[in-house]
Amino acid sequence: MSVNHEVVYTKDWILSKIYSGDFNSHKPLPSQYEISRQLNISRDAIELAFHELITEQIITEHFQEGYFVKERPPFNYPVDELKSITSMIEEAGYVAGTLVISQDIEQPSLDDKRVLRIDDERKVTVIERIRTADETPVVYCLDKIDMMNFEMDSGINSRSLFDALMDAGLAISYAATEIESIGYEPYISNALDCAPKDSLLLFKQIHYNDNHEPVLYSMNYFKSSQVKFKVRRTKKG
Repeated sequence: MSVNHEVVYTKDWILSKIYSGDFNSHKPLPSQYEISRQLNISRDAIELAFHELITEQIITEHFQEGYFVKERPPFNYPVDELKSITSMIEEAGYVAGTLVISQDIEQPSLDDKRVLRIDDERKVTVIERIRTADETPVVYCLDKIDMMNFEMDSGINSRSLFDALMDAGLAISYAATEIESIGYEPYISNALDCAPKDSLLLFKQIHYNDNHEPVLYSMNYFKSSQVKFKVRRTKKG
């Protein structure tokens, strides 16, 4: 980043305006020309300050609209913790809800059998849901449960699937997770009311019980504009 005094001064001026609420994500920032005149700083320095703030994801450029303060996602989801989506939503001060699209008893595919270690002809329960916060879609969930007679009770609309599984004798102990960025997926993006610029983050998870047996195979598509992910990383050795 820059060591130019004018660039640093401009960045700090913009940041102070953001912190005070004078600049927000709902209206464009003043133009580089306007800031240059107001601060009596060269246009080159202003342009570089904007570039650095974009690189640092403080502001963002909207095509043909100008520069805006980058909107912060309202939800935090810890990557290194097995946490329910319900908890994530409620801890942010929203009402968690569920739109159940389908629940069926299905013959598992070869991939389902591999993941859930099924070596016979038993079937699984497959649930397709949209998780909502104050009735706004946030996460698309596809869950495959190694229990044919698992039933979603009426309370599932407001509580965690983990709790429902525990009541059914399928307590979750830990999960193995793969994370993949998805640019656009028509069916899921439309189900989540994604804007054209919205990307998705797929959490593909295999959930295990205390006996290290896979009991739940889930694919959760998070709306990236709504959720921020956090992880604590430590150095080995």
